[in-house]
Amino acid sequence: MTRRPFLASALAVLLISLSACGGGGDEAGNSSGNDGTKVLFVPDKAHAVVGALSTLSPAVGSVKIDTFAFGAFSGDNLQYDPVRDELYGATLAAAQVSISVYGSASRGSAGAALVRSFKLPADVVRANWLTLDRATGTLYISTNRQADNTLLVYKNAATLTGTPTPDRNQAFNGLLQPTFDFTRGIIYAGQSRLALATGQQIATLPALPVGGTSIAIDSQRDVLYLANSTDNTLRVITQASTANAAIVATLPVPNIQYVTVDPANNRLYVSVLATAFVFENASTISGNAATASTITSAGSTLGGVAFR
Repeated sequence: MTRRPFLASALAVLLISLSACGGGGDEAGNSSGNDGTKVLFVPDKAHAVVGALSTLSPAVGSVKIDTFAFGAFSGDNLQYDPVRDELYGATLAAAQVSISVYGSASRGSAGAALVRSFKLPADVVRANWLTLDRATGTLYISTNRQADNTLLVYKNAATLTGTPTPDRNQAFNGLLQPTFDFTRGIIYAGQSRLALATGQQIATLPALPVGGTSIAIDSQRDVLYLANSTDNTLRVITQASTANAAIVATLPVPNIQYVTVDPANNRLYVSVLATAFVFENASTISGNAATASTITSAGSTLGGVAFR
């Protein structure tokens, strides 16, 4: 709490390095500055604050980042519903884990505010990773419970309040941050492909070491991105859903934590402590080198981003 004023000023500076796209704005969310509708949301886990940008692909230079408080934030990422302009995040207060929903998120500090919340089962000690299936309005939550790790599934997420009963409650041994290919009905967790409908293992992915901390699937291109904090690498796997799945890139990324992919724009966000790397044309990454722009906020701990 005492550091929040400092964070507000620290997160108000966007430092961009290496290569990035500029320009006056387009349908992919590219624009200069930070005026107008907010389309990219970067959570600071250390200070329960969200940085909101009006561009999905920041231009080279320094611009202001709008910020607003996300009270008692305790998860690893955010999810955004563009139809309702709502931002979902896990919170913790008085030992109760909940999902808080902020409306008018695209207005940032000019209007984003808590509009509702709902409680998770009482034995949930942490909600790690949220995934919103925008097509069906279903929210998937990877949690730690007192006895195990569990995947909770809630249909009609836009209507939830109070303490709703999960539509699915399944023990889940795998990554704390799984990823979902809703097109093919697959959950990716660590080294495994699992059936979305049952949670049963379908296959094991090739040559992946233990230590994965976050994983993201671009279902349009069937490309999987895996962050591994044990060996500090980002791996890129093509044809992920097939028997021909293969690692095509292994990038050294010290202190890597979370990955989030934007399939519509072939863009990858990689969160590393106080920095988020933005990779354009992510599916073309190969070998052991790539170029990215960076969003940096000194003293922060950035989580998985959400976007329009």
